[in-house]
Amino acid sequence: MAVATSSPIKTEIVLDTTLRDLYALDNDDDTSIVLVNALPTAEIQMIEAIPLSTKFAYQSPNVSIRDPGLLARLYLQVVPQLFGFIAGDMPLVLFDLDDVKDLDHRDHAIQIYNQITRSQRPQLAFVARPGDIKLSAREKIAILNPLDCLTFLPHTVNPDVHYDMLSKRTLALSTLPTPTSEVVDTILRSGRAYDERAFDIEVHRMTKGVRTRPCPFVVKMPQSLSGEGVFLIHNDSDRLHAIEVLGPELKRSLKLMTESISPVPISSIVLQELISSENVALAFFVTKTGRAILSSCCPQLVDQRGHWEGGFISYKQQDMYQLQYSGIIEVLAKYVHDRGFYGPMGADVMTDQQGNQLVIDMNIRVIGSHPLGFLKDHFSLRRGLHEAVLFFPLFLTCERKIFERKFRQQLLEGRMVITGWCHDNKGTTSVTSMILAAEDNSKLRTFIDEVNVYKMSG
Repeated sequence: MAVATSSPIKTEIVLDTTLRDLYALDNDDDTSIVLVNALPTAEIQMIEAIPLSTKFAYQSPNVSIRDPGLLARLYLQVVPQLFGFIAGDMPLVLFDLDDVKDLDHRDHAIQIYNQITRSQRPQLAFVARPGDIKLSAREKIAILNPLDCLTFLPHTVNPDVHYDMLSKRTLALSTLPTPTSEVVDTILRSGRAYDERAFDIEVHRMTKGVRTRPCPFVVKMPQSLSGEGVFLIHNDSDRLHAIEVLGPELKRSLKLMTESISPVPISSIVLQELISSENVALAFFVTKTGRAILSSCCPQLVDQRGHWEGGFISYKQQDMYQLQYSGIIEVLAKYVHDRGFYGPMGADVMTDQQGNQLVIDMNIRVIGSHPLGFLKDHFSLRRGLHEAVLFFPLFLTCERKIFERKFRQQLLEGRMVITGWCHDNKGTTSVTSMILAAEDNSKLRTFIDEVNVYKMSG
């Protein structure tokens, strides 16, 4: 593994706590945890060393980015940098990119973590391929999503169990409070040979509810990534779009299942009641003994297609949220802990008209809004910046040095924190993640507008 070196920093960030601190709570185990941060893609291989997973298969039929190099920058660098921001002093492994000869993505990651006080910086290492990850006898890896190429390594949580808990089908059939749901499973069998006509007939059967169910409702694929397999059906136009996209994706999933010796649990869809209320992301940590420690409650920033783009936090409201959601957090923590999980996780929760808190989705890993909860002291208590927003992905029309020159004062004041950065392969545009903070919502909106000047359109 290539180990990163450090360089001078201008503004020091001290986190309220870190994942290393949280993993140590209620834990007498001598296991040392190595974070391996990489997110999967469903159909497009990002780098040569990470093949597409077929055992742990994923779905993203609505994905708008199909360039392997850009996907690699997003899911092997910027997101892992963001999620690793709260790691603390523990090993963190990131994967190198294929098409960057000068390895400038390493420099970007090092700059991200050099903002953090030295005692809380991750022990950053880069690898070209999974086989380069070397563990001692007492080390295990903690991952974001299960990947076939990492199964040879010991995990803190059984990857088969982890994968099942990420399933929207599993959530819909669980004992957790969720919106009213109907699960439509395939009647085809794994390991059997079927012709194209059989697949077409099965897709037509499985999507009957999508064609006939009264609006509004939601359609979910069981292992969709970043909302890219979730369809919000408000009208017949939404319905037609969902049918057009679901058909080929269901067919792909069915073929993958039937070609497998063992069942691949992606060949189903979930039809669910659409709840019209604020979607709040709960970010928390489940200790080794099952204790839940809340990090933050954040309203989410979601685009018109239902894709996650970030989250807001109001630090003065966190105590209220703590009381409001403490019950559902305890229920969620017990549910995952009973299945062998401990570590950081998140859940999307909505409240229906009767006041029932319903679990819309669970991410059994670090979530995008986690860093917001770890920066309360940095923003709110030390600087009086009580409102903050985290953006991801944020595509910019400029390179990093130009952006940082423009916002030099905000960076020095600590009201802007860059949590992920990678240039395109020409070094002229950037994909990023960052947090902006201000004294109140009005000033935050002005700050956002200033940053959006550099935002790529489309």
